[in-house]
Amino acid sequence: MFTKERFVLYARAFRVNQWIKNLVIFTAIIFSGTLFDGPLFTTTLFAFFVFCILSSTSYVLNDIIDYSYDRKHPVKRHRPIASGKISMQQATFIVFVFTILSLVISLFFSLKFFLLSLVFILLHFFYSLYLKKFPVIDIFSISLSFMIRAFAGEVVTGYHVPIWLLLTIFF
Repeated sequence: MFTKERFVLYARAFRVNQWIKNLVIFTAIIFSGTLFDGPLFTTTLFAFFVFCILSSTSYVLNDIIDYSYDRKHPVKRHRPIASGKISMQQATFIVFVFTILSLVISLFFSLKFFLLSLVFILLHFFYSLYLKKFPVIDIFSISLSFMIRAFAGEVVTGYHVPIWLLLTIFF
């Protein structure tokens, strides 16, 4: 049975509080003045949720990779995977299903959106596995992640984000 406690547990594992970062996808329609265009807003909202699923996937994968370190950390040991409340088998299943689900959904937007989604998740996978170990590359990887979100917003809306704004997002 799926209880309120279980829901909160999975929300913590998926780091729903971090989904705010995906609001960058709305940059194109905000700065083009079309935020209140119903169909455009709806399309962007669905794209936002695709990136929320992708982001949650990367957080769960990161928790799987850092499992042995997180178990020893005074704060991170209370995370759902490190504490054992979500098993490694369940977490691995979540990563697999969320990756496939989000990439299949992204194909319904366009091939470009799919490719940006794929690059986004691959960047996050490589980040969790390797890139986060190098301070400068770590920062650039995170910045690139925000740029991909902005480009995804461009692709789904057809509105261009000015270069100065992209540089602002990057830095």
